[in-house]
Amino acid sequence: MTHSNSSPASGCHSPQITALLACVLFPSAALAAQPPAQNGDVGPSDAPAVVSPSAEGVASAAPEGTQAPFDERAPNQPRGNSSPALVASPASEAPAGPVAVPADQGGETGSSAAPRHGLVPLLRVGYAVGGSGELTEELAGDTTKSEYEDISGLMLEFDLLGHVSPGFRLGGGLIAVPTSEVDRKSGSDFELGSEGALVFIGEGLFDLSSKLALTVRGFIGFDVLNVGGDYKDVRESVCEGRSCSWDDQFTGATAGLGVGLLIPLEGVSLRADLMTQGYAVSGRYISSGETGWNATLSGSRTLLMAGVEL
Repeated sequence: MTHSNSSPASGCHSPQITALLACVLFPSAALAAQPPAQNGDVGPSDAPAVVSPSAEGVASAAPEGTQAPFDERAPNQPRGNSSPALVASPASEAPAGPVAVPADQGGETGSSAAPRHGLVPLLRVGYAVGGSGELTEELAGDTTKSEYEDISGLMLEFDLLGHVSPGFRLGGGLIAVPTSEVDRKSGSDFELGSEGALVFIGEGLFDLSSKLALTVRGFIGFDVLNVGGDYKDVRESVCEGRSCSWDDQFTGATAGLGVGLLIPLEGVSLRADLMTQGYAVSGRYISSGETGWNATLSGSRTLLMAGVEL
């Protein structure tokens, strides 16, 4: 005997009793077994899914250790309970080694000059740009004086200086004037000979920048005039046919001051100086019998100097 239940609410259309019982007891299985809707009818699978709020709460409160469902639509979603890996951007990565700090492209920061120490040889060449003096002669109790302008010209100097501190040094030097020459007021040039001096030097250095220093020096020492040139010729003419004696060197003292600029370079230093030198030398010009002719030359000269420190 065949029964049919056409109740639309049940959605079961099987003519068999077993199917009817399955439809009553398991309506969800019956719905899954329904054929697709025909002619535009809405089938069970086309109905929108309704999710109970309580079910959402249960899903969100899944116990720890269970694996969350994987959504294939999100390919970057991590599987299971593993935390997403933190990927550092290239800008945030720490450098593997020490970072080189770029050099300052601005001006220098006023660093001090290279340390100064030890002994410093100094060679200088100078030229007299002015000077004057006086020749004092004593003969038979009479004294005569004549003025002159110093036109000696070239001067050579060698110094050896030792640093007492970075800003001060002491030492000694040799000064040579190959031709000591004067211009007498009468208008004629008169060569006296050659001159040399042994001096004691003190010099201070004051840094103006890392590449420039101011030098201030003073010196004092022993001066010698080797009588020669026109001065020697006059003596020989006076003593011709007579028994004469004389001093070949006039001796005395010299002192001076100078100021200059020092330019340190790689291994050497260049310098330029303005110097003034005073001198006074005397000696027996001619001696014949009981008659003596003594002479004293005293004066000063101004020189421009240039040199190199080794």
